[in-house]
Amino acid sequence: MRTLKTASFNVGKIPPAVLLRSVFPFLGKKDSAILVNPGIGRDAAIMRLGTKVLVFSTDPITGTTTHIGTHSVIINANDIATSGARPIWYLCTILLPPGTKESILHSIMVEIDKASKALGVAVLGGHTEVTAGIGRPILAGFMIGEAEHGRVLSSEDGRLGDKILLTKTAGLEGTAILASDHSSRLRHLSHSTIDRARKFSEQISIVNEALAVAGLQGVHSMHDPTEGGVLNGLWELAEASNLGINVWADKVRIAPETLEICSVLHLDPLKLMSSGSLLVAVQPSAAYRVTRKLRRMNVNVSEVGSLAPKSSGRYLFKNGRKILLRAVPRDELYCLR
Repeated sequence: MRTLKTASFNVGKIPPAVLLRSVFPFLGKKDSAILVNPGIGRDAAIMRLGTKVLVFSTDPITGTTTHIGTHSVIINANDIATSGARPIWYLCTILLPPGTKESILHSIMVEIDKASKALGVAVLGGHTEVTAGIGRPILAGFMIGEAEHGRVLSSEDGRLGDKILLTKTAGLEGTAILASDHSSRLRHLSHSTIDRARKFSEQISIVNEALAVAGLQGVHSMHDPTEGGVLNGLWELAEASNLGINVWADKVRIAPETLEICSVLHLDPLKLMSSGSLLVAVQPSAAYRVTRKLRRMNVNVSEVGSLAPKSSGRYLFKNGRKILLRAVPRDELYCLR
């Protein structure tokens, strides 16, 4: 009998090597209706049901206690939209610690309702319970979407030579969480800086921009960087596409508020939770067209890298140095002492 390797885990994502040996080999029966199976960097499952193509995503909200209802709907909708599908139906499991007041549950559901209505999503159902062994509410969402034109994108579809575009700025979600949940550590920063940083939570949806560019010719793949930040998102995109990648750190936009907060807390903004940003792998000849489309929507966009042969490796170019780009083992949000 083969001896399994054992690993103890830190808070955050399970390491890719562990997923490959202890998760992905155990996926039940094969089904020809499944178009995209689980894999590293694949945040949505895609299947054909009759004449329709449906997209599924599930994600928990564990990195914050603030506005978890809003975050759950948006984060799960983002994963659907990166495939070019429109999010339509949402379910969730809400786990509450003993002693939670009804007002907490009520506020979570009010946020779910508001965020769902804003995205045109119906809440189908879910489950709620009080659970021993947890110290704060945990919300696990599940979103279903439908490809409007039958064409879907996958993070595994990046092509050799594709340019990589990044929308908005690195560390958006992480900055908002730090400003809301760790304000006591940021007391030396101005109130206006903290207020602006908290409002970054209003930018974490990428549904509109993803759907706007998904149908453009030359767009091959999209991915939203979440845990591990922009760097992990770029690594995942390359890994899913089985390609190498070159990334230019100085071209990644970082908001002044993110820089200030990360400087105080000694965190790397490129490895900070980045929901709200969108990575787009696009054919070089189409990059200008995609950029123009996004900027017309008042979405900032910058070219931050390109996909290369796998044999050439995965590298980050930063401050004149060529650094091997690896999966980020732990989001900076969880590195706070």
